[in-house]
Amino acid sequence: IFSILAVIFCCGECGFISRLFGENDSEKERDTSCVKTDVNEYLDRVLEKARKELPDPMRLPPRSTIVELNDGVLWGLSNITRLGETEVSCDGNTITIKGKITTDELKGRYTWSKEKRHSNKEGNVVFISHDFEADIEVLIKKNTTEVTHPRLQRFEIKKFKDVKIEISGASYLGWALGELTTKFSGIFQRTIAKTIQDPVTEALEREMREINIE
Repeated sequence: IFSILAVIFCCGECGFISRLFGENDSEKERDTSCVKTDVNEYLDRVLEKARKELPDPMRLPPRSTIVELNDGVLWGLSNITRLGETEVSCDGNTITIKGKITTDELKGRYTWSKEKRHSNKEGNVVFISHDFEADIEVLIKKNTTEVTHPRLQRFEIKKFKDVKIEISGASYLGWALGELTTKFSGIFQRTIAKTIQDPVTEALEREMREINIE
């Protein structure tokens, strides 16, 4: 008898848990309907307009390391696009949109210079990334009495991919090519990430104020 009751109890409990999680899953699915606008199309429109605002080429600030790096230039921001599907979640009056952006190629260049034995040597170092990825998170507070505009909550560069470094005059520097490549790659990645953070954020925020979402 006790065995039968235990089985009945377990089955009933499993059924309850199943219904509970089933309701939660369907509730989550229903939550996405709080946005009528296609979020993929919305992000595409924002990026299309933001691309026109971003300087391309963009200046990179000077850097001092094993050599002096000057005349820095970055190309490629005019090609930023959406990467993959955009996610939307709803919690009461708050809507969160998460997506990724990328570009086919980012290319940066510095002129390096180094004084050695009373002579000044110069060369170029070029950074090429055929793919980079950044996360964006957009927050919307819905208000029934007025039009609300999305607000950029986060823009964060996650990684650079397929990085290539080209150095002219590398033999003069006295470092192994592999060490130079690693060092310059790190300098470019940190500098690019810091340099484009504010311009990209501001361009996205301006376009989000102009483009409504329902």
